Amino acid sequence: MTTNALDREIFLVALDKLPDENIKELLDFTEFLLLKEHTKKSKLLIDPNKDPILKLIGLANEEPFADKIDEDLYGKDR
Repeated sequence: MTTNALDREIFLVALDKLPDENIKELLDFTEFLLLKEHTKKSKLLIDPNKDPILKLIGLANEEPFADKIDEDLYGKDR
């Protein structure tokens, strides 16, 4: 049995001993870990040179947008 298989077996035994009220918490944590792993992998798939959204980031910091952004957002009285 490999270490990974042994770890899974130990986990399943511990899971059977876990009180029912803790199952939801464990499920939430498991979903968090899966989302974290997915996010890590998806970041590797983004090519900043080919993604049109990434080209727009920071556009509001450039003229002619930057000089009136506060006025546009908050009004002329600010």
